[in-house]
Amino acid sequence: MNKEKCSCCNSSSNNDVIIGQYVCYCNQVTEDDIKDAIEQGAETVQEVIKKTGAMKDSNCAVNNPKGTCCYSDIVYVFNKYK
Repeated sequence: MNKEKCSCCNSSSNNDVIIGQYVCYCNQVTEDDIKDAIEQGAETVQEVIKKTGAMKDSNCAVNNPKGTCCYSDIVYVFNKYK
């Protein structure tokens, strides 16, 4: 899978997956939002991102409590439900 990063993240992604209130804090995307996108036909992580608005205009270093890009967390949740 081609690994994307949000616009604010230039370093390698943290592999620790800890899902809190949101999977994508910048756009308030929850695990349920990702699950719903899959149930509505999203077949890829990129489609989930497009349907949910995750990673759009992001500032993960500030908004995400982990201080890292949420892409690996989105992939984790996607794989959990796909």
